[in-house]
Amino acid sequence: MHFHFRVKSLLVAVILSVLVLSALRPASADVTPLDLDIMTHGAPIQKKGWISGGEYQDESIHITSYHKSRKPKSSREKTICRWITIQISDPSQLRTAMSMDSYDDPGTVSAKTLAKYVNAVVALNGDYFKYNYDKGYVLRQGVLYRDALDGTWDSLIIDDQGDFHDVLEATSESMAAAISDLEAQGRKPVNVFTFGPVLIKDGKIVRDETDYPSEMHYPTLATQRIALLQLGTLEYAVVEIDSDGGNGTGMNLGELARFILEIYPDCKMAYNLDGGGSTHLIVNGKQIHYTVSGRAVSDIIYFASADFSEE
Repeated sequence: MHFHFRVKSLLVAVILSVLVLSALRPASADVTPLDLDIMTHGAPIQKKGWISGGEYQDESIHITSYHKSRKPKSSREKTICRWITIQISDPSQLRTAMSMDSYDDPGTVSAKTLAKYVNAVVALNGDYFKYNYDKGYVLRQGVLYRDALDGTWDSLIIDDQGDFHDVLEATSESMAAAISDLEAQGRKPVNVFTFGPVLIKDGKIVRDETDYPSEMHYPTLATQRIALLQLGTLEYAVVEIDSDGGNGTGMNLGELARFILEIYPDCKMAYNLDGGGSTHLIVNGKQIHYTVSGRAVSDIIYFASADFSEE
C-alpha cells in the first residue's frame, strides 16, 4: 500500500516538474527555415537577445565575439585580432546579399548599410564579384550568375546543409566535377565564392607559406585579413585581423592560417576572403573592426536570425 502510494507520488512529482520546465522553456514555434530567395532577409534582431555587447542569442542563433592584441612577425607593430563564433539552427541562416539587389548593377554600397538592410546578426564582406566581371564562379542563394574560372583562385562551395567544400585553383571543369559529386550525395550548392585561398582543411594548413601562388592576393604581405570558417555542423566562425590601413601592418596568409589553428585547432575549413580596405566585420549593423578606407562592397556573407517571435 505504502509502496504504491510512493510510486504515485513520485509520478505526480515528475509530471509537475515536466510541466514547470515546459512552461519555463522558450517557445521555438516561430523558428522557421528562411526561403532560399536572395530577397528574403533574416528576422529582426531582438533587443532582449543581447546577453552582452559581444554575445547574442535567440531561439535560432548564438554568437560570441572575442579579441586580442598580437604582434605577428611580418607586421611592423601590434594589431588587433577579432573572432566570432556562430551557431545556427538551420542552414538557411547562412546567406549572402548583393549590393543594389542586383548582379548586373555595378554599384557598390557600405557593408554596414547592406548588413542592416538584410537584418544580419553577423556579416562580413564577400569576394567582391563586381570587381572582375570576367572571372570567377558566382552562385548566390542557388542562382548561377557566372562560370568563368581560370585556375587562378580557390573556390568555396557552401551546400544546402551548410557544409563547406573546397575547389583548389578552380577551373570550370573541376567546379563541375565537384558539384556533380555533391549532387550524387543528395546535396545542392547554394553559394560559391571565388577568392581564397583555402587556408585550413580538417585541422591542417593546406599550403606551406612558400607554396601560395603569387596570384593569390599578396600571400606574404602583412595586411588586413578576414576569413570564414566552418567548425562543425551548423557551427562557424569569422576571424578578422586589423590593420592601420597601410601595407606592413596585419598578418600574411601563413600567419593567419596558424592563428586560426591556435584558436580553433579542429577547424574543418577556413577560407580567406577579400582583405585590405574591403575587410568588413559587422555585428548588429555596427562595424566592430578598425579600418581607414572603409571601401564599399558588392556583396556580404551574413548570418541571420530565423526567430520571428515578438519581443
